[in-house]
Amino acid sequence: MKKLKIVNKKNSLYILEDNNKIKYKFNIEFQDINIIPNINDYIYLSKVLLDNNYNEYSNMYTFGSLDSSYGRNIINENSPDIIRIDIKEKSIYLKRLYG
Repeated sequence: MKKLKIVNKKNSLYILEDNNKIKYKFNIEFQDINIIPNINDYIYLSKVLLDNNYNEYSNMYTFGSLDSSYGRNIINENSPDIIRIDIKEKSIYLKRLYG
């Protein structure tokens, strides 16, 4: 997973920056959580989700509960569909939702 800092946010448009100051722009929706990530929080995404050559790349992602029926069945913690968000002192794991 690649650690990305939220450097700007407007509604669901997130500007993320990695340690090398490379910026990424995504529309991200979060479901099934009470706290929404904001500026200076961190999102850990699989490198393939950042690669526009990846077959399932998108500039719009929706993430929700690991138990959600709207995502793939996660059988491996290394799945590219799993993300982690760090909000203050709390880490939350979510999965990519489809449909």
